Amino acid sequence: MAEQRDELTRLRTELDELDRRVLATAARRNEVVHRIATAKARTAGGRPLFDRDRERGVYERANAVALEVGLSPQLAHQLMQALVQSSHEIQEQVSRQAAVAVAAEMATRFLIVGGHGGMGRLLGGELAARGHHVDVLELDDGRDRAQAVREAEIVIVAVPMEVAPSVVHEIGPHMRPEALLCDINSLKQSTCEAMAQRCRGEAIGLHPMFGPTIHSLRRQKVIVCPVKPGPRTAWLRQELQQMGLELIETDPATHDRMMAVIQVLVHFSTLVMGEALRRTGASVEDSLRYTSPIYRLELAFVGRLFAQNPSLYAEIEMTNPYGGEVRRCFLEAAEALNRTIAAGDREAFDKMFDGVSRYFKQFAEEAMHLSDFIIDTMVTQP
Repeated sequence: MAEQRDELTRLRTELDELDRRVLATAARRNEVVHRIATAKARTAGGRPLFDRDRERGVYERANAVALEVGLSPQLAHQLMQALVQSSHEIQEQVSRQAAVAVAAEMATRFLIVGGHGGMGRLLGGELAARGHHVDVLELDDGRDRAQAVREAEIVIVAVPMEVAPSVVHEIGPHMRPEALLCDINSLKQSTCEAMAQRCRGEAIGLHPMFGPTIHSLRRQKVIVCPVKPGPRTAWLRQELQQMGLELIETDPATHDRMMAVIQVLVHFSTLVMGEALRRTGASVEDSLRYTSPIYRLELAFVGRLFAQNPSLYAEIEMTNPYGGEVRRCFLEAAEALNRTIAAGDREAFDKMFDGVSRYFKQFAEEAMHLSDFIIDTMVTQP
């Protein structure tokens, strides 16, 4: 018995020493990351905060090493995920410090029209944290709008979609020729056309693919629609990338057609699901008692949407010029599937299922991996 206790004590001591080495190695890794971030910050023009291809390579190498040394690939991925997250936090801190140092000598003057809204506050706070001067103009604050616009180097229009083009028409002629005008709405054609017609300086359409409640800008996507690009546009793009954002460039028409699928169709489906659930009469609380992880996840997205401002979703559903087409596709698909199920037509059901399966073929593996990861995370919650 004493020998067994001695052996257990020895093994625990060995385990404690291994843990210390693991943590010490992680600390040394963070030191290297800090040096890399400092080198990137010194590079002329700066570099994006993260490189998706480089990050993917890190995970692939970790998986290969895990198989080589007999470690679970899932554990290796989780360990690397924590280390990569720490890396991003370090690089974000170094990037912000470098930006503040540069801004101390020559800060950029931003004006956010509608800056007291959720997205205006988010972007304004992030820009101010990097040392830039951020002014806010509201449509009813009684200020001299023309003067405020003339004093700014970059003007961001962050007003509701239905008034964005008219705001651009009003302030565009007051822009300085070397200044930049941009907007952050989820529709681009009408606002970008207004900027092309009325803006005296540079112009670009931006669409952040995230809401104001996010915890970090890292890895978040922003759609970019060039209108009248120039040197200040190039600077802003670099600054956004150094803030951790991923930029996706397209033209306004393509953007709006894609948003009909990504926003109008998806939100329409969620709205219908919420209303249908309400009509069943089953309480959310009762249904959660019987829930599977997938149902709970879907219900979380439905509940998330209905916890927000209905005006936002009314704008998305009612203003996109391509929205009617995708809603028609949804309704036709629902009606066709309902007829198939009501008729008990297994052959037609299998044919439909096979067609959609082939449509998702290239995404299927990623879909399974991503959903498994989310489910595994969910089931650990109380």
